[in-house]
Amino acid sequence: FNAIQHSFRGLQLLLNASKTKCMLFNRSLPVPARPTSITTLDGSDLEYVDIYKYLGVWLDCKLSFQTHIKHLQSKIKSRVGFLFRNEASFTYVAKLTLVKLTILPILDFGDVIYKSMLGKAPPYLSSLVTMATPTRSTRSSRCISLIIPKAKTSFGRLSFQFSAANDWNDLQKSLKLETFISLTNFKHLLSEQLPNHCSCT
Repeated sequence: FNAIQHSFRGLQLLLNASKTKCMLFNRSLPVPARPTSITTLDGSDLEYVDIYKYLGVWLDCKLSFQTHIKHLQSKIKSRVGFLFRNEASFTYVAKLTLVKLTILPILDFGDVIYKSMLGKAPPYLSSLVTMATPTRSTRSSRCISLIIPKAKTSFGRLSFQFSAANDWNDLQKSLKLETFISLTNFKHLLSEQLPNHCSCT
């Protein structure tokens, strides 16, 4: 952790201790004891948390996503309630538009890679993924894959353009999709790939 902080300082980046949290992911019982506290270079102790909102997704230490689901339910409930209370005020087309704009994005959040490949994501994301064309016919070459762009730095490998293609090709080692399926079926397949146990800090 100190090495990461020193790397940040070398890039003129400052770690904001008040916005940095520690979480221990573990589905096993009993819950493992937390490690000793992590201290930043300026002497601040990082807080351990059991739930945390990161990039719009609520993570919990059990990876059950129950907290995230409850927040989604609360968001969607208020929007559905608004539609029912004002049902007579909108035409069918208007209601359909409101559902697409206010409810479906909440449910579909996080599926940007697959949606980009289907051409259903915004152009600024879809333009960053390129389908790979196999040079010879093999069983693995028939699977849908993406071209992984070159990334010379660790920060380059964090970009959507690199990580999306790299993560998708890794996922295809187990999914082995040869044709596109619906987003609903893809979500179901993806849920089956979640590990039963994960422990990291």
